[in-house]
Amino acid sequence: MITRTINPSTDLATARARHLAGVKAWAYACIDHYRSAPATDVHDQGTYTTAWAPYVEATGDHHIIAFLRELRDSIRDHFVATDQWHHGYWRAQEVHHGTEHFELFLGTLYRLDPGDAETKAQLLDAAEHIGNWVPGIPRWFDGETGLFRSMYLGTEVVHTDPGMNLNVPDHLRLVNLCLLAHHISGEDRYLAFADSYARRWADAIVTCDQLPIGLTPEGPLTTMAGSAEKAYRSFAGMAGHLDDDVDRAENLLASNGTGALLSLWTLTGEARYREAVERVLDVLATQLGDPDAGPAADALRTYRQTTGNDRYDAAILAAYETSAAQRDPFAICQIGIEPDVQRPERPRGVGKRSDMPNWFEDGAPRRHNPITLSVVAEIHGDAGLAARALDLARTYLELARETLPDGRHHGCAANTVSAVARGHGRNNHAGVVTAMGKLTDG
Repeated sequence: MITRTINPSTDLATARARHLAGVKAWAYACIDHYRSAPATDVHDQGTYTTAWAPYVEATGDHHIIAFLRELRDSIRDHFVATDQWHHGYWRAQEVHHGTEHFELFLGTLYRLDPGDAETKAQLLDAAEHIGNWVPGIPRWFDGETGLFRSMYLGTEVVHTDPGMNLNVPDHLRLVNLCLLAHHISGEDRYLAFADSYARRWADAIVTCDQLPIGLTPEGPLTTMAGSAEKAYRSFAGMAGHLDDDVDRAENLLASNGTGALLSLWTLTGEARYREAVERVLDVLATQLGDPDAGPAADALRTYRQTTGNDRYDAAILAAYETSAAQRDPFAICQIGIEPDVQRPERPRGVGKRSDMPNWFEDGAPRRHNPITLSVVAEIHGDAGLAARALDLARTYLELARETLPDGRHHGCAANTVSAVARGHGRNNHAGVVTAMGKLTDG
């Protein structure tokens, strides 16, 4: 175990400034190290940089934005030159990993730099394939069933082997891409498509006795076996057992399904979307006592901020009070990390991967997640707790930089600085930099 003593801040503004300074130091070190490095064949080699977004939003740092533009174009040039992309997207790729560069990296760059024409063009080049809008490209969507034709959707290849036609939560990543395209272009077709497809998921989530694993032309599935399971497990090995509602809710969260449905509620006013989000969040709220479940707390905060409803405040506060009774977050002096942990399989629960490090507070397994603490502080309006959450988050980032690789080699991995800062592949972009909430506004 490697440890670092927490250096407390005197107030919230100081805690915020120190945390942002740590993010800047990491970002600048990465830029110095990787600026001249050629692009690789890694599908998500740019997503580690999305952790820098809160710092760029706070400062408008053009040095980082310039690097992100260079990275965007070097990745595009590499995948075009190696013939892996055709017409702005992968020739052959599954829906989980194939969407990550576009939704996560390019989506973040667009939000940071919305006027850049090249970012918008690259996003639209990818999104225009979703609804069969490009002649000469294999059809991704089946208008008769209202579902995607495959889990493998490319501009040259759409796999139609047995089991491939199952629609899984990972397909909701295409809804998020459609919503990005709608925001960029203002074209109604993107919103109309997202609404038509996601409504099927919302209906299934609300009406099924158990949360759905997937959708088929015959209806929702709550169990999975045979060729469909084999096809899905071939690329979604960290999706859990999917044999209870916690696993199924976690799988919806991991592909930002709750974010997609909540966005559609905002855009359309359709109550079914909010009902579906609440059904998933009701399950995730039961996991708040797990110190790895910061992504669940962040999802509940997003719901709270979007709807103005305090539906989950009591669950968040109860989980915090239980943890605080076991260990006072203000009394913690030292954070520790065990970086190289080998597990035979992914543990059950939210925020888990088999390759995640172990975290410690004063030598004991941690009880507090900085993300969850920040949500509690927001509910209470507690500047002292907010500062403590940021000090813990800063210490986590410092330890990660000391012990882990940056994450350029694998954006989904849990044993990277990126995974700590922005969340690993199951965390829905919720890390100790990206999910510290509006409290970082000081």
